[in-house]
Amino acid sequence: MKCVHVTKVRTSIVRVTCAACHRSHFSAKLEAKPFYLRDIQIGDITLPITPVTAIIMFISLILILRVSGGSKSTVTASHILLDGEKAKEKLDAMKNEIKHDYNKFMALAKQHSTCPSGKSGGTLGVFRRGQMVPPFDKAVFDKHNEVGQCIGPIQTNFGWHLIWIEDRQLVD
Repeated sequence: MKCVHVTKVRTSIVRVTCAACHRSHFSAKLEAKPFYLRDIQIGDITLPITPVTAIIMFISLILILRVSGGSKSTVTASHILLDGEKAKEKLDAMKNEIKHDYNKFMALAKQHSTCPSGKSGGTLGVFRRGQMVPPFDKAVFDKHNEVGQCIGPIQTNFGWHLIWIEDRQLVD
């Protein structure tokens, strides 16, 4: 490929083709870009990727691996969700009524829970750390909250929860 130099001589435009300086013009054009926006060059090979893109891809890969291969700790839990002004007071009364009776918890979940899981007794199934909203997650994975007990009320952006931890496998 040949370069064409355009110069203006008085009123006419003169174009001069220059094969010798093509390489210097090409490298000057590349050097005009900041290094982080240039394609990566390894010897004579030019990869169509910039260092910034490579860094973004690397960080994305780390985040994906962290999410998919994150904590192996799991919890099996059920909950009763209420929202509104007197939700916390209602849940406190329910907690006193439930005490240590899971069947009572399930019956109250079917009756009162505003969550779709309420139809099945509030069962949420098995989930890992990070899959629930932070206050809920913190409550169910806290070692001080015993398995087989009713905990709460816990407030989240969905409302107030009573939570029954059915099983917990903590792996650190």
